[in-house]
Order: sequence, then structure tokens, then C-alpha cells
Amino acid sequence: MINEQTLRDVRRLMDMLPDNQREVVFMRYYQDLSFKEIADITGVSINTALGRMRYALINMRKMAAEKNIILNMA
Repeated sequence: MINEQTLRDVRRLMDMLPDNQREVVFMRYYQDLSFKEIADITGVSINTALGRMRYALINMRKMAAEKNIILNMA
């Protein structure tokens, strides 16, 4: 189970992402959409949607490290 602090930290990291990356993360993890659905909704290719997710996760990991945020999953 993910605790409330972890959820707040993830949301804070998401808020620091570029809009297009934040949108893909939100659609994938909060709306449980497939990458095909995300691509259709945003008007991009599936590869672009996947790339945005990849860069979003890279950026979130980097920002978490820079801000000493530890994302506990317990």
C-alpha cells in the first residue's frame, strides 16, 4: 500500500514536469488508459506517447534525487 506522503511527493514531482509529460503520466496512472488511448486522445503516435512517459519517469527520478525525496512504497 502506498502511503499519503508518497502520493503527495509523486504529485509534487508530476507538477514539475512539462505539460505533455505530466498529461501522459496522469492518463496512464490516474485514468488507467492504454498508450494507444493516450495517443488517440492527445493526437500523437503511440511511440511519442511512450517517449513522453519515458522522459517523464527519467525526469521524476532525477528531480526526486535532487530534492532528496524517497518514494516509499510501504
